[in-house]
Amino acid sequence: MAAPFVLGAQGTLTGRVAITERPGETTTDFSSTIIYLVPKDTARLRMRPVEASLAMSGRAFVPHVRVITPGSRVEFPNQDPFSHNIFSSTPGAQFDLGLYGAGKSKEAPFRRAGAYPIYCNIHPRMTAFVVVSPSPWYAQAGNDGRWTIVGVPAGEYTLTVWHERAKTGETPITVAAAGLPEIATTLDARGYRF
Repeated sequence: MAAPFVLGAQGTLTGRVAITERPGETTTDFSSTIIYLVPKDTARLRMRPVEASLAMSGRAFVPHVRVITPGSRVEFPNQDPFSHNIFSSTPGAQFDLGLYGAGKSKEAPFRRAGAYPIYCNIHPRMTAFVVVSPSPWYAQAGNDGRWTIVGVPAGEYTLTVWHERAKTGETPITVAAAGLPEIATTLDARGYRF
């Protein structure tokens, strides 16, 4: 386990994710990386559900990864000219929205923290993920792997970095008045298989 970082920059944390790939491969999906902070003391943690959407367009989910908080609902609008059947079989967020056609939309609740794969029963290569952050301090990396989380109170946290192709990284950090300019995290995707 890495030594704790001391951070602060007025409640704003920034960082950059790197992903180690197999020889000859280049990372093209940094924006599928989710970063969140879990406070050491969760007793007073309060979160509001958010509204989110994962559209079906061109036999793909758009976006591929969506981050929400517990208790949120995700809408699944069908923007394709044909039907889809969206489901998840993961404990904690099991649902099957049934078959529905173009222009229709259905939604599903996500009550517990975790990463939930989403599939289409008709199009087996269609996959997406809903990541339910256990705290209100989360971010999704940009195309360059950079991320920012604002409004973080001082305290002790576990910084969690999730990506579907790598083992989740966890690092203890302390948010304080003075700190480091940027948090660098590297995930290892060399063992990933579709």
